[in-house]
Amino acid sequence: MPVTSLVNYRFAFNDFEFGGGSSVYQLLTVDGLEDLPVIRVQDDNRGYTDGMWTGRDFLSGRTITMTMTIRGDSNFSPQYYLNLLQQNLKPQTAGTGLLQFQLPGNNLQRVNARVRRRAIQINTNYSSGLITAMYEFFCPDPLIYDDTLNQVQLFGTQTITGRTYNRVYNMLYGTGTQTLQLCENIGWADTYPVFTILGPGTNPLITEINTGNVLSIVYPLQASDVLVIDTNLRSVTLNGVNRRSLLTNNSTWFSMPPGNNYYQFNASATGTGTSCVVSWRSAYI
Repeated sequence: MPVTSLVNYRFAFNDFEFGGGSSVYQLLTVDGLEDLPVIRVQDDNRGYTDGMWTGRDFLSGRTITMTMTIRGDSNFSPQYYLNLLQQNLKPQTAGTGLLQFQLPGNNLQRVNARVRRRAIQINTNYSSGLITAMYEFFCPDPLIYDDTLNQVQLFGTQTITGRTYNRVYNMLYGTGTQTLQLCENIGWADTYPVFTILGPGTNPLITEINTGNVLSIVYPLQASDVLVIDTNLRSVTLNGVNRRSLLTNNSTWFSMPPGNNYYQFNASATGTGTSCVVSWRSAYI
């Protein structure tokens, strides 16, 4: 299980803690965490004239480099703690691990990372009981997230009664119902919500109110069905199986910008147990 709290300047990689307080692993430097990741630019030459055409800028992956010293204590030698560090901070074939950290003035935060490099020099300090180690973590996703997972259930029907006039028309304007909820991203970078829909419900529809963009599914969900829409991975899974083809052509992927965001959930032929939960972590860059 991920850690739930850390002291200042302490890190945890897949639950293994180091740095901060009286740890035998004392961090000397951490580079790349507070920096901007490398920017991937799409500028182009203006042909036979001076200057450039400005294209779009995108963030590449984030590289975090940590240098630390390792000491022994009354229980074990520095080499014992070095072996423990190597055992817990090791490369992986696929995917990413969870790197959590606590810095002063911030919430407990996290990045998704994998170990890419380790450098340990055997020298006189090593033999004297002061080992220096360097580790490099690569984060394919450059965003830094609050560790707290926010979840809001899109439920609670709000009835719009419409507006009457002193003339008689053959229709009443503004009638209908909607489920609308506020979701706040307290960070300063766009984050990406995940929508989990439990059946029954036919043709579920999620609307991002600020922009009007929709994620529309054409499918009759049964009571046992679980539909997950991940706006970061741009994936749609039904009971754990890829079903992105269920997304209609009028659907547009959207993010959750900083500030207040409102989402609406609709579906026809709903029943007992129907629900839609939006999950997100506030994000920073």
